[in-house]
Amino acid sequence: MFFREGQKRRLEDKAEETGSIIAPSTTFTGTIDGQDGVRVSGNFKGDIQSGGLVWIGSKGAVDGDVTAPFVIVEGKITGNIKSAEHVEFRSESRVNGNVETVKLAIAEGSFFKGEIKMSSKKDQPIHFVEKRKPQDLQEEKP
Repeated sequence: MFFREGQKRRLEDKAEETGSIIAPSTTFTGTIDGQDGVRVSGNFKGDIQSGGLVWIGSKGAVDGDVTAPFVIVEGKITGNIKSAEHVEFRSESRVNGNVETVKLAIAEGSFFKGEIKMSSKKDQPIHFVEKRKPQDLQEEKP
């Protein structure tokens, strides 16, 4: 697939650099509020408000609400996510909370329990025509 010059495909490439990092062996309780991105690889209890990308790494866990324009979850979050633009749940993610965003990508293998609110009417669902015949969609019997 080809992209125009300057066009970035991956969410982590679209966002600014990470300003704060919670290391894998760290447990932190409190509130993060800032304009830079945040990477959580350890355990964080509290709310995060960021003007950049909030990335919960594969070993990371957040117990609180996250408000940011971009959110990537590879680890675990127990709390609500409010994103102005884009949220991604990667294949090993565990999300327990409500999500409000314009764009949402959920990878196969992720777990999500909560409600989704798509906040923009301009982004309509993608419609497609199933090319397989109905008998192909039924489970095969041994």
